[in-house]
Amino acid sequence: MEVQLRRARRAMYLRLAAWHAGPLGLAWAGRPELAPRYPEAYARCGGAPGLACAGVGGEPRVCLVRRLERLARSAERGGRRRRAQEKALVEELLLCVGHLQKELPPEFLPLLEATEKALRQDLDYLRSAASAPLSPEQKGQDQGQGP
Repeated sequence: MEVQLRRARRAMYLRLAAWHAGPLGLAWAGRPELAPRYPEAYARCGGAPGLACAGVGGEPRVCLVRRLERLARSAERGGRRRRAQEKALVEELLLCVGHLQKELPPEFLPLLEATEKALRQDLDYLRSAASAPLSPEQKGQDQGQGP
């Protein structure tokens, strides 16, 4: 069960990363009409308040995609501490996506809303995973002991 959940979360994050990685990702997400606008829209962002990029800015086609890819790699692995780290990353990504909803052209809003919805669903899972009691196997793994 846990392995299937990890694989599903990894696939979800890779899908989200692909959606935002380039014009073909927009077509894969069902929005091929946005592909010509991708280079202009995803080229620059002013930086989201509360994040490291605040005031400095960044390139959503790089930073957003890399964060999603990082979560995909992390989702493959287990561990309570890892889930807590993922929770913090997802909360940052929600700030980022919320900021992009204001910065990108309105045509990109449905894609950003779908991304936000997926992130919120995963955040709900991460919150419930953090509050779930540890099994004896998990206690050994969290203390650095292998099976």
